[in-house]
Amino acid sequence: MNKKFEKSRRKMLREEYEQSKPIDQKAWEEAMLENHSYYDIDILENANKKTNEGIKYWEERYDNASGNMGKWYCQIRIDLLKKKLKHYEN
Repeated sequence: MNKKFEKSRRKMLREEYEQSKPIDQKAWEEAMLENHSYYDIDILENANKKTNEGIKYWEERYDNASGNMGKWYCQIRIDLLKKKLKHYEN
């Protein structure tokens, strides 16, 4: 009898925790991006902020590169970062 009470108490505590758990902003944004039912430009800008900064940095380095190897390396970095961008999908 005591074990049943303990199991029900644990279940009740678990349910209370799940209901009171705050929603993580990053998890919410990722869910919205994966869901494709609702988009907000601010969410996309925040999700792409760091990647856009990296692209901007490597584009500046590309303009200042002195040789073909330097430009080649910068272009590879730019291409990899552009693949990481989150965007609208139809």
